[in-house]
This record gives sequence, C-alpha cells and structure tokens, in this order.
Amino acid sequence: MADKDLLKFETVVANPGLLSLAARQLDKRVSDNPSDTNAIWQLAETYRKLGELEKAAELYSTLCQVTGQGRLVRDLLAVTGGNPQDFVGQDGCYPVPFVIRNNYLADDELSMLCDYVSAEAWESCQPSKVGKGKHDDTLRRSFDLAMPDWLKKKMRQEIVGHLPDLACALNIAGEKFDRIDLSLRSYGDGHFFGIHTDKSSKIQRLLSLTYFFFIEPKSFTGGDLLIFDTDVGQSEHRAFSESFTRLQARQNSLVVFPSASYHAVSTVNAETGSTAHYRYAVNGHVWEQNSDEQ
Repeated sequence: MADKDLLKFETVVANPGLLSLAARQLDKRVSDNPSDTNAIWQLAETYRKLGELEKAAELYSTLCQVTGQGRLVRDLLAVTGGNPQDFVGQDGCYPVPFVIRNNYLADDELSMLCDYVSAEAWESCQPSKVGKGKHDDTLRRSFDLAMPDWLKKKMRQEIVGHLPDLACALNIAGEKFDRIDLSLRSYGDGHFFGIHTDKSSKIQRLLSLTYFFFIEPKSFTGGDLLIFDTDVGQSEHRAFSESFTRLQARQNSLVVFPSASYHAVSTVNAETGSTAHYRYAVNGHVWEQNSDEQ
C-alpha cells in the first residue's frame, strides 16, 4: 500500500471540481497572454489530471513548438497524444506510458457481457481481496464476479498475440512473459481501489490491464484509473509523485500499462438500489516468466 490516503488525496489534489475550476482560470490566463508558457504548462497538467488528454496533448505540442522544451514535454505529448512508441523516459518519478484500445468488444459481445453482469454474474460474488487473500476495506472496496469463459479466452489470446508490440510500446522489451490472470469486478457507490503498485520483489508482474464497461445509460461518476508519475526503474521502495494521468472509465475501452507504476481507482459515485448502475471492469496482469507468486 502507498503512503498517500486516496480518499484524502481525491478531496484536494485529484478533485475534478477543483481541477475544472483551475482549468477555467488557467484557460483565461492563456487566452489573455498566449505567450505565458508557465500558464500553458499548468493548464496542460490540469487537463492531464482531469483526463482530458486531447486538450493536454494540444498544449504540450504548443510548448514543444514555442519553447523547444526538453524530453519531459515531448514524453508527455507522447503519453497524452496516444503515441507511446515515441516515449523515451528517464530515471526518477516520471509520467508512465500506456496503450488504449477503444471499442474493444464488438457490439454483440458487449451486449452479451452487459446481460451477463445484469444477473448471472452475481450468483457467486465475493468482496475483492488484496495481497494474499485478505479483505481490507481501507484499501479496496469492490466485488469479484465470475468471469465468463468466452471473454477470458478471447482476452488471453489477444493479449498473447499483442505482447511483443505492447512490450515495445511500454519500454519493457526483452522481458520474458509467463501466465496471464484475469478477474471481473464491479464497483458500486463508494467503492474504490487505493494507491498501490502491482509489482514488488515478491510479485513479478510486468503488465497490468483494465477493461472498462458498464450498462447504459451510464449512472455513475468516478471509477477512473489514475496512473501516477512513478520511478518504475526501482525494484523496491519505488517512489511516485502527486502528478498523475487520469484515464476516464469510458465504455468498452481497454488500457494496458506497466505493473511497476503506482495507480488507483477513483471513488465511484453511483445510484443505489441496482447493480445496473455499477462501474464494471476486467482487471488482468501479465506475469514475468518463472515467477513463483500465485
């Protein structure tokens, strides 16, 4: 577990309302003085924290053109602009690249999955666990559901087929991969997953993934994936900062990112009384070859 309390962190640093207010104020500063590169930088970072990545990328591009700023701005442009293959990286706490695939499932597959979580999936639900099978409501609140075999087979086959490209795009080329684990989870009102990393000296995961979906119309806010700027090169006592990239819980989208990064699921605010209002996800990990952790 990280040393930052997610719920307190969301109240101030990651609060969408406060970030939106800051974005409006900074946008006015930039409009009044288009050469104010400090305001442009702050606005780009605010959009990154809001999950408005296209707007952030446009501003990082402007900084590259106007100031010729260095690697950090170019890498942030690669991250937010959907070009992880252009990401270079450096030591220390640093933005983390990721790969997004929108419209992951075909319409009929998504419909079948939503029908499944509407009823059958809940027959054997269990509170989600952390670590080695422990319940910890201070770190994680969600439910584990039985995952349909057809989806598990499809995702494993496609992940295996794309591993070389994913490894190259996410700067872990040369690693040898082993098994893939997948879990179906639901997040209702007040559910979250605190700041954590999926990799340690005893847990040798290389890639993590989240597939977002929900029953329409969307009846929740939150449930976003926050990927913190992390010193991914460190194996132990890995540092991370309060800067992060927000990936909004968009329908039918799959995100793959390095397991070494610190990340979290922001608190879900949903209508109560029906699981149809929940935020759903498939979470998975690609393990390093010869890992003994189960």
